[in-house]
Amino acid sequence: MPHPAITIERRDSTATVRFDRQGRANAIDFSMMDALTEAARGFEGDTETTAIVLTGAADIFTGGMDLRDPAFAGLGQMSLAELRALAERGPRMVRAWGEIEAPTIAAIEGPCIGGGVVLASLCDFRVAGKGARFGAPEVAVGLNMGWHSVPRLAGLVVAQATRRLLMLGEEWNAEEALRLGFVDRIADDGKALDAALEMAATLAARPAMPTRMVKRQIDAVAHGLDFMTSAFDKDQHALTWLSAEFQAAIKRFSKG
Repeated sequence: MPHPAITIERRDSTATVRFDRQGRANAIDFSMMDALTEAARGFEGDTETTAIVLTGAADIFTGGMDLRDPAFAGLGQMSLAELRALAERGPRMVRAWGEIEAPTIAAIEGPCIGGGVVLASLCDFRVAGKGARFGAPEVAVGLNMGWHSVPRLAGLVVAQATRRLLMLGEEWNAEEALRLGFVDRIADDGKALDAALEMAATLAARPAMPTRMVKRQIDAVAHGLDFMTSAFDKDQHALTWLSAEFQAAIKRFSKG
């Protein structure tokens, strides 16, 4: 079912997927997760699209998971099976984006927080506006860092930078993200999407099938074990959702 906050625009052989809630820090709630999963799976079997650009709102990629989602209010009444099913929706979304055959590019403006970092990391390339910043506050609100993110991030920016991001709560600005190799290009603020579309045009000018084959080879070498080594993410998420720390965070956000 189409989601009101998600649009897909096609320009020649490039598709741009935009998710924009028009407020609420463009946070990703569970319905958005399902819709982004559906959008990614819509490219299965697509042999014509040469690149897919994923972008958020004009001034914020996303503030991460929406802790005001009504589903969180009922965690204590859910069965274990229901908790695990709910916790699976985030990992399923990022797997769907990681499994797209065509090259993917994240165009990032402003804050890219928590689940936004994860979603962007599953794309092949990342283009950021100069004012972009990246952070992962999951541990600070009592959560593990899930959605297959830990092996993915450690593979992209090495383990020590991942420790500082996740364990110490450090943030990266665009320049630091570029230095670490998380971001591939920096654009002027407001121009990240344009720069991503330029990259998409470069990809479109190259032979499509060999490009897809090379993408799969690189993924196999660099990230082939990511999903296996993070197989218990959803169970850890379900467990930490019931912790006192996370329940306190939910109460804080519900009052905001």
